[in-house]
Amino acid sequence: MKNQNILFATAITLFVMSSSCKKDNPTEPTAPETTAVKFSSSINGQIKTKALNDTWEANDAIGVFMKTGTGLSNAIAANKNYNTTGTGEFKASSTDQTLYYPENGSTVDFVAYYPFKQSVANNIYSVDLNNQNTQSAIDLMYSNNATGLSKTSTVANLVFTHQLSKIEFTVKNGTGVSDLNGLTTTVAGLNTKADFDLATGILSNQSQMNDVTAKTAIRNTAVVSEVIVLPVADASGKQVTFSLPAGKFKLTLPANTKFEQGKKYAYEIELKNGGTATPVAVALSATITNWTNVPSGSYTVDQDVVTPPVATETIVYTETFGTGTIPSTKPKIGTYTNYDNKGLTFSDTYGIADLRTISSYGDGTNAHVWLPATKDASIAISGINLSGYTKLKIKYDLAANITGSTATGNLNIIKVKVNGVDVAVSSQPIAGTPDQNKFYTLEMADIAALANNTIEFYGTAATNTYGIRLDNVVIIGVK
Repeated sequence: MKNQNILFATAITLFVMSSSCKKDNPTEPTAPETTAVKFSSSINGQIKTKALNDTWEANDAIGVFMKTGTGLSNAIAANKNYNTTGTGEFKASSTDQTLYYPENGSTVDFVAYYPFKQSVANNIYSVDLNNQNTQSAIDLMYSNNATGLSKTSTVANLVFTHQLSKIEFTVKNGTGVSDLNGLTTTVAGLNTKADFDLATGILSNQSQMNDVTAKTAIRNTAVVSEVIVLPVADASGKQVTFSLPAGKFKLTLPANTKFEQGKKYAYEIELKNGGTATPVAVALSATITNWTNVPSGSYTVDQDVVTPPVATETIVYTETFGTGTIPSTKPKIGTYTNYDNKGLTFSDTYGIADLRTISSYGDGTNAHVWLPATKDASIAISGINLSGYTKLKIKYDLAANITGSTATGNLNIIKVKVNGVDVAVSSQPIAGTPDQNKFYTLEMADIAALANNTIEFYGTAATNTYGIRLDNVVIIGVK
């Protein structure tokens, strides 16, 4: 009986302990399945590029808002910090910054800006251009194109546009100026502060007019002074001073000078001192660009000023071949339906080329054209309207499926025809496994055009021995 009591007491003790353990360690609830947002980036149609020298840099950071409806009053998440390693693909800086699509399948829109700021009170980004030492830190860009996306979307492509203006002076020493050591460049009489509304994309409240000292450095042996400024409708008569230990050189901006949002204004300047009382700054040439070069004439300042004609370079046509999962059957050129320009005609004379992605290289949704090895293959794009444009050039990306440490080749094995006529293709050597499936941008200038144009890229069985990928075809012209 005594033993039975002991056994009973022991059983009761074990039961109580077991119950206590269950109470202290409740079952953790299972988190619902979530779909994280993935971002890629482009600037005005140029894939994976950025403000500073057209290249994303490691650790570049953007701020992202996820919202519904107009404005940012319905923001689901605000000012999340996303970074890139330099590829243009952005990931959350930490777990708590990660954005997730609504699990009910509803759609959302995204607003993003660069460079990231920890605090944007009332959705106002404060612009301050007084310190020009780090250009990338003040080069404001904005994106509001990614709309109507949901958890079934693949990658949200953020298309950024420059919101400020840039002035660039390439300075040379002329008669009477021995060198440019110690050069400083100052632009006088421009506002340096403003408010940028992230909800509307509007820049307002320009203030604090200052003389701004440009960043001056050596670039490819040339002395370059660059300054980012607020857009201004009339900069006529504003003065730029180039200062050397031996004296100052004045440049007065001519009538009708303006600095527009998203454009770069480049001047080639020669400093002269012929023994006269006033040294002279001579503008040898000027260009106005959308971050690319456009010739616009030459003139001399500090004398009778002649305002040069302005030619504006424009992206006339862009074809990225779409995004999304490509079927395992690899659709041929004529049957694929997800082109950016669906109203044009896409064809392959040989019926060999197809559309695919490179999932093993982290590019599982960005489609491109595949021109197989040892086969005649092509893609022709017909119906491109280039009426009224001159100084046309074509840019496109190519990558080779080249393998082996000693393998060498050249991407110019892919030839280009414009309206049935072969045009000269630039050289782009490639070597070995490091260049396998690595995209390079090729360019050809001075393209003759008609009202209705056909651009054809083709490879032959004899010359294309390793297979070539084609992506991001862009045509640029002046009108």
